[in-house]
Amino acid sequence: MRYRVRAVVIASVVCLFTLWSMPAKTQENAAETETSEKVQPATSGNPEFAITTQDPTVPVDQLELLLKPLTLAELENESAAWLILLKTKVQQVSDAEIAIKRQNESINKQQEAADALKNAQESLSKAEEQLKSAAPGSSEYEEATKKFEEAKDNLQKAQDSIQAAQEAKKDIQQDSNLKDAIDKAKETEVLDRGKVDLDKLRSQREQLTAGSLAYDNATQKIDRLEAAIKDFEDAQNKQKETVPDSAEFEAATQQLETAQKNLLTIVDEVEGVKTQDTTEKSSQELNQTEAALNNTQIDGDGSTKVAGSVDSLKDQESIQQQGDKLEQAAENLDKNAQEEAELKNQLVATVTELQSERTALVDRFKVVLDELERKGGTPDSYKKYIEAISIITIDLQDTEGAGVRIMSWLQSEEGGIRWAINIGKFVGIIGVSFFVSQSLGNIVNKSLQQLNGGSELLRQFIVMVVKRGGVVVGVLLALTALEVSLGPILALVGGASFVLAFALQSNLGNFASGLMIMFNKPFDIGDEVKLGGIWGYVDSISLASTKISGFTGQMYVIPNNTVWSGMIENLSHGDIRMVSLLLRVGLEEDLTRVRNLLMEILTSHPKVLENPKPSTFLWNYEGYYMTMYVGAWATHADFWYVYDELIQMIQERFNQENIPVAAHEIQYMVELENHRNGSSRHTTPSFPAPENLTYQSYDG
Repeated sequence: MRYRVRAVVIASVVCLFTLWSMPAKTQENAAETETSEKVQPATSGNPEFAITTQDPTVPVDQLELLLKPLTLAELENESAAWLILLKTKVQQVSDAEIAIKRQNESINKQQEAADALKNAQESLSKAEEQLKSAAPGSSEYEEATKKFEEAKDNLQKAQDSIQAAQEAKKDIQQDSNLKDAIDKAKETEVLDRGKVDLDKLRSQREQLTAGSLAYDNATQKIDRLEAAIKDFEDAQNKQKETVPDSAEFEAATQQLETAQKNLLTIVDEVEGVKTQDTTEKSSQELNQTEAALNNTQIDGDGSTKVAGSVDSLKDQESIQQQGDKLEQAAENLDKNAQEEAELKNQLVATVTELQSERTALVDRFKVVLDELERKGGTPDSYKKYIEAISIITIDLQDTEGAGVRIMSWLQSEEGGIRWAINIGKFVGIIGVSFFVSQSLGNIVNKSLQQLNGGSELLRQFIVMVVKRGGVVVGVLLALTALEVSLGPILALVGGASFVLAFALQSNLGNFASGLMIMFNKPFDIGDEVKLGGIWGYVDSISLASTKISGFTGQMYVIPNNTVWSGMIENLSHGDIRMVSLLLRVGLEEDLTRVRNLLMEILTSHPKVLENPKPSTFLWNYEGYYMTMYVGAWATHADFWYVYDELIQMIQERFNQENIPVAAHEIQYMVELENHRNGSSRHTTPSFPAPENLTYQSYDG
């Protein structure tokens, strides 16, 4: 007993140790698996040997052809070069976004300063009203003093806000990248002004008389402005087609600057003004406003002093003058903030344009990466970078900027125009696929209807597959027009199908049985069948179940798996059916006479077919009776009519001939004639006989 206890204890310790160690091993294995599944870094290439980046705007289809003959090592060089282009463009987008934030900061601070000056001016006005009737030491005088304190605080707040705005402006001017972003926005502004002036000149020229001096002058201005705009746009396109930091890029940049200056000069001549640099003008106005406020000091005792002066001004005229200065300073700040807001909107439009250029680079970079992956490369790190930089954020607090961003995106070739085209393709492909699938389905339906002996169910199934399958294929193709990758979708569908295959095994069995019924065609819609003990007419067949309409209005739904796995008896399988009767007559009756009477009755019925001929013969003896077999053929349409008529005719004729019939046994057979070899096959269904007749199964 002691050894058994010891063995149990040892076994328990071993089990506990095993269970405790399994999670640790599992975690180690998971860690190893996770380590092995980390994205492998792409093999570094040398961008100096790249050949496809010479023109970053190369069409995608041409780029694919350029990449075809390249080896894996050469494709790594191309990937590295395109990464540099993309990174440079992303840096430009980031710099422009930072410049927008700095501009917003400067604008907000100027607006705060303007609001503070307005509050200071309002406090001075109220103090002025109270001082008119207030005596020193009175409560009104104290209230006026408080108003002066409020004006003083607002003045200090305005000075602090202006200083913050100046700091934001200095940050932009000192940062070369931010300065470049603003310069690019100014390029867009000049081009927009030139196009607006060109439209105005054309409209004005239409009002002039052709050949007049004014008409010729307007034409000359239009020609110069058109040429300047074309040179500027050509310089822009040429700069986009060059690689950044290359000698060609520097030359294109200088050409663009020259074209910009020329266009600005012509625009100033057309508008009759001298354009001042917005950034320099804004900084000068901020400095002047700050200097004016620094020379203004409001004392809490109700006096207003000018810095550098020892005179205390307590008269009403002095207060009025300082209030006017504050009001003028506030107006200058509002005007300056509005001008900077226009520059900020140009920056927003520039960001949208840069993002469109980034999208174009991403499209071409993906083509390079796809070719790299096909030839055995590992572009995972590149794809992760593309995924990270493709996220777009919008500052919803800047409502004006958000509106400009959306409008610019809608007008950009790689933004709204591109998606409008894609959506048009999406709708067009779905519409065409629907029309084609429906037309093709109708053609298939008519073709199958012309085939004799074809399954109605199979025909309906094929037509449904053609119509719905065509729409599904069209939707998948349409999704590619929306730049949706079908790989993840197909993988998701495959995984879901694998799970559903286990969850819906019985349904899949019914589906498979339905397909077997369609292709083997044991029965069709409208046939009279016996399925699993159910007798009736086939009402409808689907992939999941078969519906049987009973003789008394019932509707039976039988799963196809049950139908296919059981016995199927089709009573309508053929062109004609046989009505067979078993009649019992007494042994004392003349057998020849009975046969002649039956043949006479059968041949006299107009619906009984002559070929095959009716027949009758002695079936067997049963006690005191003889059993006579009677058989006649009729079409499916006339079967039940002939069946009823023959029973009635036999009964009436036998009554006339005084031949007693002990019992009627009725059977009917179905024949499927094989016109090639003349053979026939008989099946014997059951059917409830009338009350005065008995039914007996018959195997013939």
